[in-house]
Amino acid sequence: MNTALKVLMLAVSVVQVTAAMAQQSSGNLNVHLHPKTLSVQAKAEELFERGDYRRAYTIYLNDLAPIGDKYAQYMLGYMCLGGLGVEQDTELAAAWYRLAAERGEPDEFVAIRDELLGKLDAADRARSDQFYLRLRREYSDIAISMREAIEEFENLPQASTGSLLGNASSAVTIVEPRAGGSATGEALVQRTRLRLQGHLDRITTTLGIERMDVRTLTAGDLEELEASVRDYLR
Repeated sequence: MNTALKVLMLAVSVVQVTAAMAQQSSGNLNVHLHPKTLSVQAKAEELFERGDYRRAYTIYLNDLAPIGDKYAQYMLGYMCLGGLGVEQDTELAAAWYRLAAERGEPDEFVAIRDELLGKLDAADRARSDQFYLRLRREYSDIAISMREAIEEFENLPQASTGSLLGNASSAVTIVEPRAGGSATGEALVQRTRLRLQGHLDRITTTLGIERMDVRTLTAGDLEELEASVRDYLR
């Protein structure tokens, strides 16, 4: 690793604690507060601190980055940059940093992204761009929200019938794994609709198109929205 990258690695390490704190307030698609997710985050950090980089990298990549955890995406870039648990790859690191900073916050993420990108020559930047295009189709906020919106929409009929245990007007209590608790049929429907509306709002705001109302949403509407997201991510 050259001197410039060593200096950058040192600078990056200084913001790790700040990044972890920012993660709790920047809204990782409302998944970071789930106790199971918090446990996975803690496990990854423990492994990293122990120097078990390969296992930490695997958790960041497979369990946290796919749910919009920006700190995990940042750490993947950090580990690629330093060759920690994975082959050293500066261009891939830059792509992960771009993804981690896609919300324009925290400032440290943006600064590190810009500094590393500024060190790439034209050929390396082109290679990093290709990595970034692939990553954003899978791990960007809008891609994740689109997947979640489809899942929530598919859950609505099941939720409205009481998850096969009753109907929406019954008083039956239903276990809701996503929330880690239980709810009556009507409450479950409302939670599902609220989550779906949140994803729709995030997507339409990003695309700059008219807001979509979950109460009138059809399968055709969702298919058109998905096509728009695909075009946006090309």
